[in-house]
Amino acid sequence: MKLDFEISTPRLILRPFKNADLNDFLAAVHDSVNELSPWLEWCDNSFDQHDAHEWISASRLSWQTDFSYEFAIFNRFDDAFIGTVSLSAIIPMTNSANLGYWIKTGCHRQGFATEANIAAVQFAFQMLGLTRLEIITHIDNYASQKTAKACNAKFECEARNRIYYHNKPLDGLVYSLVPSDLFT
Repeated sequence: MKLDFEISTPRLILRPFKNADLNDFLAAVHDSVNELSPWLEWCDNSFDQHDAHEWISASRLSWQTDFSYEFAIFNRFDDAFIGTVSLSAIIPMTNSANLGYWIKTGCHRQGFATEANIAAVQFAFQMLGLTRLEIITHIDNYASQKTAKACNAKFECEARNRIYYHNKPLDGLVYSLVPSDLFT
């Protein structure tokens, strides 16, 4: 898919990362380490400019090869970087993918994750033709679970060893979305 793709919502712009996003992305990661590191293995104090550059390069390549789709999320009114939402682990045999998201600390509890996720879900179902998305959360990640429910995702199960975090398998909660969930 082309890298000039963009989705607009009432408050947000979602688009593939650009190299120019590096400093804003890195600052958001550093500002959010305490809140994100319990859930995202890559997010720690050692994440640096080189890591951010590699992340953006990999994200852009994934878009170009239709391997996965990570959207950088920006405030529509001031162009401030807010976080990311991604469609990854796309499996053609099951016509499904994982939906993942994070929002920088200063933008929590404003509905940005829900708004961005719904836009990404619509993209997944309408543009990519997928028929199932899964959101996998850590058992104690209540904010992510609340966001999944706000997007109308259905809780399916507690799956054993569903998350691999710091070389250790952990149980995870599985939520799913199918196209009809957007209209119920």
